Amino acid sequence: MHIRRSYKGCPVWIAAVALLSVFFAGIASAAPDARALLKESENRHRTRTQQYAGDLTVVNKDGKVRKKGWKSFREGYAGDAKNLIRFTDPPEVKGVGFLSISRPGLQNPDQWLYLPSMKRERRIAAQDRDASFVGTDFNYEDMEEFDHEKYKVALQGEQTVEGHPCHVITAIPLEKGGKSVYEKKILYLRKDIIYLLREDLYRKGEKEPGKRLVLSDLQNVDGHWVAKKWEMSDLKKGSKTTVLLKEIAFDRPQPGSRFTLQNLNREGGD
Repeated sequence: MHIRRSYKGCPVWIAAVALLSVFFAGIASAAPDARALLKESENRHRTRTQQYAGDLTVVNKDGKVRKKGWKSFREGYAGDAKNLIRFTDPPEVKGVGFLSISRPGLQNPDQWLYLPSMKRERRIAAQDRDASFVGTDFNYEDMEEFDHEKYKVALQGEQTVEGHPCHVITAIPLEKGGKSVYEKKILYLRKDIIYLLREDLYRKGEKEPGKRLVLSDLQNVDGHWVAKKWEMSDLKKGSKTTVLLKEIAFDRPQPGSRFTLQNLNREGGD
């Protein structure tokens, strides 16, 4: 008479199926999740403060080159960030200032632009978020810190960017997350250090990205990874803005008055 072998009272084939189920469940649970990856990226790269000097070059579709210099100061990170930018040259933009302060919840940040010719700040309205930031290929929304809580996110797979394997994540703005210029963003996170290398930006109705941000020349500064080169390309206009960061410093105390309208209106002040 044939006797079927069993494992702890179960037929062998049932035990095998059970083991395979556990195995594949383990694989599924180990698979990366888009929200978890973005949280991990924020946790790894969050700093109390950041400051740097930037050399900015704008090249339009006809090859005309314009150069600018600025200083940037940031306190907080992502959803709680405060940022002040002050242009230092050339003379026609010297003294121009920009202040952005994140708001609680999922609202758009408060933003103001100070123009020396007006001797006062101008608040950036929601309908102006797609306007050029001081003649660059960045708009005012691009100047915000990315906050994943304002987006529905999904992992799309993997792709190599500049020789580095990356997680590819789609981020679609939530309706309750405030007004957005973009219909969606495609993020490319470098897998080994969970750092953003590229961002493809789609406005409403676009089947191909209208703009692309590329972050490169990654260096470790005081224990923090930072991209020292940013390139924002307007793929429709054929123009590009490149920012080179220098004099980078993290976690230096910032004066309490730095991120205020009073300081923004103080010409030449940081």
